[in-house]
Amino acid sequence: MANAEDLREEMKDVGPLGQAVALAFRFLFIGACVIAAGWFVSNFRQVPPDSQAVVMRFGAVARIQGPGLLMALPRPLETVVLLPAPARQMPLRIERFVEGASVGATTSGFELSRDPRQNGGFLLTGDSNVVHLEAQLFYQVSDPVAYMIAESHVRPALQRLFIASAIAVVGRRSLDSILVARPEVAARASEAAERERFRADLVNEVNKRLAELNSGDDSLGITVSRADLVPSIPAGAKEGFDNVLTVTQSADTAVAQARTAAQFTTQDANSKKDHIATDATATAEEIVTNAKTQTASIAALAQQQQDMSRSMLMTRYFYDRIEPILKKAAGIDVVDDKGTVRTIHPGVYAAPNRRTNQ
Repeated sequence: MANAEDLREEMKDVGPLGQAVALAFRFLFIGACVIAAGWFVSNFRQVPPDSQAVVMRFGAVARIQGPGLLMALPRPLETVVLLPAPARQMPLRIERFVEGASVGATTSGFELSRDPRQNGGFLLTGDSNVVHLEAQLFYQVSDPVAYMIAESHVRPALQRLFIASAIAVVGRRSLDSILVARPEVAARASEAAERERFRADLVNEVNKRLAELNSGDDSLGITVSRADLVPSIPAGAKEGFDNVLTVTQSADTAVAQARTAAQFTTQDANSKKDHIATDATATAEEIVTNAKTQTASIAALAQQQQDMSRSMLMTRYFYDRIEPILKKAAGIDVVDDKGTVRTIHPGVYAAPNRRTNQ
């Protein structure tokens, strides 16, 4: 109480002007305290569920915090940067692939222009066809620090990476492994499987190029999670493919008719072949029978010759061989079993069936 009374006495002594100045300083002090308290809690904030915060202290990354209440030192001591959460998918429409699009492009198709600059959305396939590709990418933040540094360059760089990846992937595929252009070819199981893998291959190619950037100092801090693609062929090409299908179907019909005619011809030829073969077999059997009849006597003589004894054959062989020998000799002395010598002259010798006694 004494202090309060002393203060009142002092206020009375300084007068009204002094009292006003003292009150002003007091209010100024209270305001400064309030401002200091507000500044101290200025970096207290709520991080949304789909975001994350990077806290930098004097320009260096101090920590990364997920959703929830964030308490950081006031600026310029600490700076808070809000970034998308790792689970958040951010869309990116590839603008180059919609350049030169006609109205109702998804239904009427894209027109090829004589100006090459207007054909930026068309890609060349591995089988020398042309396909247009509408694309929308969805990417996620995998490295908050790298993403924060390159945030302003992420979308342009990702567009270029996707275009380069699309050129590489489409150039390795046929048209029917990207979309259904020719039903007669696209119905194959291999082509259907390739179409199912097309989006995954494209996403993998983009992530591969992002990984190459991450291995250096140019990391974007993102990963592509999926790609929505709408491939189409140029306007007017559909009619051409339909004409090809019609011609192919006509050719298949003609081939089927030719095969049917060939079957009839084959059956008729087989019937004639069987008839000719039967006639030839009967004629051959008749000829063989006549030949056997005509050669029966010869066969009988051959059989008779086989039945002759060995001695008869040897005797006959002896006489057949001795006759030319005796004809060449002037005379031959023969001694019989009694010791009598006889001279045989060739001119008077005859075979046993026609010889005469000497």
